[in-house]
Amino acid sequence: MDIHEIGYLYVAAGDKYINEAIVSAESLKRLNASVHITLITDKDIENSPFDQIIIRPVTIRGAPDGWLYKVKHMYEDTPYERTLFLDTDTYFCEDCQDLFETLDFFDMALALAPADPNQPKSPKTNNPLVACKPYNTGVILFRKSANNDVLFRKWLEMYEKKVASQNLAEWDGSLGRFEGDQPVFLEAWLQSDSKICTLSNAWNARSPLFFNWNEPIKIIHGRHKDFEAIKNEMNREWGSEKVVKTRFWLPGKNMSMLFDRRTGTIFGDPKRYLDE
Repeated sequence: MDIHEIGYLYVAAGDKYINEAIVSAESLKRLNASVHITLITDKDIENSPFDQIIIRPVTIRGAPDGWLYKVKHMYEDTPYERTLFLDTDTYFCEDCQDLFETLDFFDMALALAPADPNQPKSPKTNNPLVACKPYNTGVILFRKSANNDVLFRKWLEMYEKKVASQNLAEWDGSLGRFEGDQPVFLEAWLQSDSKICTLSNAWNARSPLFFNWNEPIKIIHGRHKDFEAIKNEMNREWGSEKVVKTRFWLPGKNMSMLFDRRTGTIFGDPKRYLDE
């Protein structure tokens, strides 16, 4: 497949998020200089790591408008047949080109978002689906397909209605009162035929939250002053491990700990942590 049929995509409006996207894209370029990266944004920028910039003006009143901007342009305006979309607060620890092969068998791939407080609802009854947790829409691998045409159209239509029903003048940063796009994504997916591969936490390591993993971290998802320090901590001593150990991330201390399932032994110094 031609290199430009595969690419990485950011959607960002406003200086804060554009600058974050630059840091993330630079981390990817250091690992693989040949990758093609596109930024969809509200203004032109110069001297950036992006291979293509697509301008889509927008007025942002609060985070829900930013999420809607993402949903509106992620699929409709991607220049690639196969896309890895990333939130701006991400950082690459490894080259992720091999991930695109997943799309030979699935329409998309993404990790779960168990910490999202909003419950998806049944498209049939409108009752909460108590056993379903949303997917995290900050790292999404997808391909152009008839199934995804339906899914992304429904997601946009449903989330536009959700945002229109909210009084953004009262935006206070709370997901309890202002539902994000993730539960709506799952509700739209339930009305589509798209096949989803659920990624492990290693592909979307939500560093502000507690999580576990048992393979090297590929993408960090969170805001940090020193991403390299976080990367080194998450993947600390991985290559020397004799057996597979489950790792746990302690977000308050930015520290990883290991659990040997064979012996029940926990490895890690709880007094050691990275100050930020």
